[in-house]
Amino acid sequence: MRREIALLTALLFLTASMGMAQGYSFKINSANSVIVLPTTKIVNGVPLHIGEDAIAGSKLGAFLVLQGITEGAYTKKVGVPVEYHSVLIEDYGQYYKLNSVDMPDVGIKVGDEPVGHNIVVAVNFSRVFYNSTAKKAQFEDRSVEIIFNENTTPLNLGGSNTKIVSSTVNGRDTLYIYNYTTGKGMKKIDETLAVGIWRIKFQDIDPRGNDMLVEVSSPYSKEIKLMYGGRYYILYLDSKNNWHYKEYTSAPQTQVSDLLKAGIKDMLVFNPTNIFHGQTTDQVIYNYTHYTKLRMYQDGEIYTGQWVWDINPSNNLFTLYLHVNTSDKKFPKVFLSSGNMISLPINGGLHISAVFEKDNEGNIIGVAGYKFIRIDTVQKTVTVTAPKVEVTNNVDELIINDTELTKLPTDRNVIIVGGWVSNKAWKVLEKAYGAELVTSIKNEVNSKGYVVKILRNPYNSNYRVIILAGKTHAGTEKAIKEFMNGF
Repeated sequence: MRREIALLTALLFLTASMGMAQGYSFKINSANSVIVLPTTKIVNGVPLHIGEDAIAGSKLGAFLVLQGITEGAYTKKVGVPVEYHSVLIEDYGQYYKLNSVDMPDVGIKVGDEPVGHNIVVAVNFSRVFYNSTAKKAQFEDRSVEIIFNENTTPLNLGGSNTKIVSSTVNGRDTLYIYNYTTGKGMKKIDETLAVGIWRIKFQDIDPRGNDMLVEVSSPYSKEIKLMYGGRYYILYLDSKNNWHYKEYTSAPQTQVSDLLKAGIKDMLVFNPTNIFHGQTTDQVIYNYTHYTKLRMYQDGEIYTGQWVWDINPSNNLFTLYLHVNTSDKKFPKVFLSSGNMISLPINGGLHISAVFEKDNEGNIIGVAGYKFIRIDTVQKTVTVTAPKVEVTNNVDELIINDTELTKLPTDRNVIIVGGWVSNKAWKVLEKAYGAELVTSIKNEVNSKGYVVKILRNPYNSNYRVIILAGKTHAGTEKAIKEFMNGF
């Protein structure tokens, strides 16, 4: 037993001496440590600290707070704005259409005609002029137009998949915008297909035939229907919230188009393509398309700001144009000054800016031309060096007196200030490390005058037990200074 204690003592001394020789490699601050100050006597049940040791211990506490303030490098992805510019476009009074030659990075497909997925972004320079009084470029009514067709929706309409259709309602050209989704799958008896507001529950499947009994429901109705594999079914909600159910033997493309042009609110086109007859169960194989109306616009209505609709149902063409009408406060004069831009209300962040001519004194004297600018946001990883703070939020847990320490904690470093005469925490050291090791430390204090001992916590090796003690108050203060200088 004595041999084992001797080996343990040697190992602990080796650990302490290695820590001193290599420098302090452990992390210590006010958030992960406790300082134990000594007491001399108890007066009316209150422990009194030795003045000099208390001052030294306070310095140690402030030092631990500072140890918790370090510089840290933090990486974060941030959005960095990047600008793409067109060539300078001069004003000859022409009807100009933006193209990929003048601006390779438009961000959207542009062309001379709104065909396929191309849109037209045009400036009618006959409606743009330099206002010498205001020293600004002035844009008049329909000076800028955005033209597109039903195949392309260059607008932020609130859906990833949108379809636009138009018709004339009560003599007024009208545009409907739908969000649509498609899907396919298989369902067994008692399973339910849920799409938007629609529910189709498969109640029974003919084990030998091609028909099935289903419960069709929505918030507005619930009915039992007989469906057949290979046919098409349209469930839709009209503009007055009336529920409708239609059956077709072939794909109802014309009927779907007509219903969308009628401005219905919601529609599910369901196609049970086949019935699979298995050994243990039968399943319905199906496809579907679901439409939900997002919003509608009519000729002359505002899309946003001063951008107004011109809807052409006969050609399925849709135009947003910059509207100016000085008799209406909603559509005031539009000016473009140095450093400002006109933003187009389409995806891609496209803008128009003016390049002004200036005299030798820097005064604006005219417009040299115009540029299209696209502002995109690129994600980049940046590294920022900033203070990193680890400090205690409870001062009462940072500095305690020796009567409060009854055992070594397992979740923090312990710093014992002062010798065994004044600091009762040495009794805790004897319980944790044994009398032989503690006696050897006492002998070192007596011979050297002070010690700085760093031992591993026997209950959690991630933390340290640090002894800063001297034969006198001056020795203890010297131990504290040596410990702090070690960092």
